[in-house]
Amino acid sequence: MMNLDCIGSISYWINILRPETENIFTNHTFQKQSSLSQFEIVASNGRQKLSIPTVKKTRKGAYKEVHIDYSTNWQAEQWRSIEIAYLKSPFYLYYGYKIEAVFKTQHTCVLHLNLALFHEIYTCIKADQKINIDDATSIYYTETAVVVHQAYPQVFDDKISFESNLSILDLLFNLGPETKEYLMRSQQMNPYH
Repeated sequence: MMNLDCIGSISYWINILRPETENIFTNHTFQKQSSLSQFEIVASNGRQKLSIPTVKKTRKGAYKEVHIDYSTNWQAEQWRSIEIAYLKSPFYLYYGYKIEAVFKTQHTCVLHLNLALFHEIYTCIKADQKINIDDATSIYYTETAVVVHQAYPQVFDDKISFESNLSILDLLFNLGPETKEYLMRSQQMNPYH
C-alpha cells in the first residue's frame, strides 16, 4: 500500500518500483508536515526541507481537497533552492527543466501537483511498471519505511558527508539514466522493506 507523496524520497521510489506495488492511494486524510507536502534536498549546508504551503482551512479535510496557498511566491523561491543545490550536478540540465515546468504550474490542490510530479518523475526514470492511482478506496495515511541506501556521488560531497534518503530529485540529478538501476539494486539489498 502506497500513498502519493510530494516528489517522494528515494525509499518511496524504491517501494514504488517493487513488483508487488500496484496501487497508490489518494483517498485519505491529509497529514500536515508529512511527505504529502514536504521533501528534502541537500544544499551546501546539509539537508534542507521544502514544504508546499497549503490553505489552512482546507488542511483538516481529505487529501484531495487540500488547496495550495499561492499568497507568496513559494514556487520561485523553492525552485531557486533546488537550482542552487543541483545546478552543478551532472544531470540537472537534462531533467531540471522538465520538473521545473510541472513544479511551477499553478495546481489548485496538493494532490494535483503531486500527481503531475509523480508522472513526470516516473517518465524521467523510465519506469515501466503498471501503477493504478486509486481515489476510491479509503485508507489510513502511512509514511514510507526508510531504507539504508548505498552512497552515490552528490554535489557537495567534498564539503559534507553523504546524505541518504533525500528526495528522488537528488538521485535523478546526480545519477541521471542510472536512477532506475540504483532503485532496483536497492530493492534487492532490502528485500523486506
